[in-house]
Amino acid sequence: IREVDTAARLGGDEFVVMLEELSTNLEESTVMVKTVAEKILATINQPYLLADHEHSSSPSIGITLYKGHQKSVDELLKQADLAMYRAKKAGRNTYRFFDPMIDSPNDQ
Repeated sequence: IREVDTAARLGGDEFVVMLEELSTNLEESTVMVKTVAEKILATINQPYLLADHEHSSSPSIGITLYKGHQKSVDELLKQADLAMYRAKKAGRNTYRFFDPMIDSPNDQ
């Protein structure tokens, strides 16, 4: 991520990455976010050693886009969480964007 972005651990194995200064054009910002998500996946998918044993991770990324302050932080986190569960259902090692037509609280 860039210096203007923020990464935080929510707990356990859940993290949040907030990308700032994205394009105001939806298509451009979507491409920027996809690029970052793909870089995160590629980095986290690298095998690593723990106690001389090779391990790997299979991340699932949920993405939500927002403009301004129309939504609360809790609502944005819930949207990203719903999209992440769709990514898990898709087989992990992928990302999904929140889609209000698909994602609902009952999808978990």
